[in-house]
Amino acid sequence: MSVRRRGFTLVELLVVIAIIGVMVGLLLPAVQAAREAARRMQCGNNLKQIGLALHNYESTYRQMPPSRIEIDAPWRFHAGWQVMSLPFLEQTALYETYKKDRNWFDRLNEAASTTQVAGFVCPSATGNRPAPPAKLMSPRRVTWGTPVFGSSDYGAINNIRRAAWVMNGSEMPGKIERERPGALFPKRPGLGVKLAEILDGLSNTIMIAEDAGRPEVWISGRMRPNPDTGTVATGTSFVEEGWGWADLQDSFSLDGANVNGLANKTNKTTFVVTKLGNCMVNCTNDGEIYSFHVGGAHSLRTDGSVHFLSAQMDGLLLVQLCTKDLREVIVEP
Repeated sequence: MSVRRRGFTLVELLVVIAIIGVMVGLLLPAVQAAREAARRMQCGNNLKQIGLALHNYESTYRQMPPSRIEIDAPWRFHAGWQVMSLPFLEQTALYETYKKDRNWFDRLNEAASTTQVAGFVCPSATGNRPAPPAKLMSPRRVTWGTPVFGSSDYGAINNIRRAAWVMNGSEMPGKIERERPGALFPKRPGLGVKLAEILDGLSNTIMIAEDAGRPEVWISGRMRPNPDTGTVATGTSFVEEGWGWADLQDSFSLDGANVNGLANKTNKTTFVVTKLGNCMVNCTNDGEIYSFHVGGAHSLRTDGSVHFLSAQMDGLLLVQLCTKDLREVIVEP
């Protein structure tokens, strides 16, 4: 006797395909979320390792490295905190390659400055970042090509500008001036910062924060033309400063910005504030705290601990956490 085998009908096959499609649609966001959670954890671990490196530097030299050193006389020394932390991040060979008596963008520093250091890059940020165009290179006398500098997604907070207080409904403590120094900004050029100078407490002072995606401009989650006016970078897809870990201008000052990427400004002589917005986290990576994580950005405090800064956190609290010597009483939720 012959056995009759029954196959799938077209309708049944379509139903199975539809069910598989729904299951994939349900699982894909979960997979993406799991991957981002892993990337976010790695980003925080990068900062943790940077914190250990800076404290090992302090144990060796009895001071933290300044955010940058730019001395031309009586000797010449050009280096940022990333350069000085390299030996403590198992990058001694790269440190020895960097010519500290030359500008970071000098051709003799090409081998060092174009090297990608994995620990300076957040895995959630974009990869394969292009070189800034020649019109941005020429003011820095980079006439030997358009090098792709090694990326940096973490910057020291040099200063906290008066605008950051004003836009958050307060006034800068003490006399009216343009800014107050951040944790790694020294009293005088060439000096390091002693831990005893962190009067607000090591656990209450942010020294490094994410400023990810540079040299390309990112505004509120999208890559957009640089909206700032009056600079060589205006209208380009690049920031004016902060092209890589070797860039002395990789560190930044906290001003606050609006959702369209325009930062507040504090006049250099009269200290008058140009008010544009009170967004403090994840509005622009052009010299402000910015990450590719949903809801906030990582920061490293002077005690070596890593904290996630919510994009919705109180702006004045963030300002207080970024200063080092105003003796504020920090009350965190």
